[in-house]
Amino acid sequence: MTEKMRIGLLLGLILVACVFFAGCSSQSSSTNTAVATTPTTMPSPLYVAGDIVTSSTLTVHWLILSYDQTSDQYDRAMIYQNSDGSWGYRLNSDTDQFPRANMEKLYPVKVAHVTVTSVPIVTPTVPTTVQTTLSGSPPSITSISPTGGAQNSVVTLTITGSSFQSGATVELLQAGFAPVFGTGVSISSSQITGSFNLNGLDMGQVNVEVTNPDGQKATLPSAFTIGQTPPTISGVTPNTGALSASIPLTITGSNFATAVTVFLGQGTLEIPCSSTTTVSSTQVTTTCDLSNPNAAIGSWNLTLINADSGLSSSWSTFSITNSS
Repeated sequence: MTEKMRIGLLLGLILVACVFFAGCSSQSSSTNTAVATTPTTMPSPLYVAGDIVTSSTLTVHWLILSYDQTSDQYDRAMIYQNSDGSWGYRLNSDTDQFPRANMEKLYPVKVAHVTVTSVPIVTPTVPTTVQTTLSGSPPSITSISPTGGAQNSVVTLTITGSSFQSGATVELLQAGFAPVFGTGVSISSSQITGSFNLNGLDMGQVNVEVTNPDGQKATLPSAFTIGQTPPTISGVTPNTGALSASIPLTITGSNFATAVTVFLGQGTLEIPCSSTTTVSSTQVTTTCDLSNPNAAIGSWNLTLINADSGLSSSWSTFSITNSS
């Protein structure tokens, strides 16, 4: 190879190397410029003004008022549903700002959209308590009759007083027991009658209370006394006796006390019986002397009284016949 050819080859290699390095430098410069000029973008908000959002587990609802891109926060206010289910109203003018990312994470459910300016602020009002003035005079109880009855019996009471109204309720009150309300109640302005079942109440005193339909009431404390169960006569043997004779009697029944009194009665006349013995709570023996000056031929009632309670029962009729 001649000297001239060697010089030409060397120049060609130098030229290729220059072209190669120039290309790399250009590519590197272009790449650096592209990286330096790439713009930074913010996430787009999910909600716009007027959106109503909530959580799937909470009952609070938020009204989106606006979004501030600079601070990346929502301006929000609490909103409430109308009684007809439509949206909605605010209780006050309070607002707050909340980070967009947190808002969209905590309240991901959009339930409605409204025009922000159409949502009114409704301040709740406290209802005024109206004082009710009762009309008319309150009832008053002056007395009851009878003032007592046997345990587990049904008694009919007459309650006397004033200002009783049609529709009034009457009840017996004993501590520890449910009230006993009267049945078959008849009412006038000054008198009430009704039946009361004393079954289950204790022996002792009870209050009588009358309540008018307007709510006014009257109570007569310890007005009625519940006593022992009265005796009951179911039969007398014999049930006849001759005038002037002394007749031994056997009385059967129930609830006979240890000490009892027995007599025959006709109007205002009485014939006391003697030698009276309580054999059991269901049997009593006694002797009636029909030679008593009060004795007369005819029908008589036989009455037995429990001495411990004064409660009685009568058997009608015992007959006194002519001694001949």
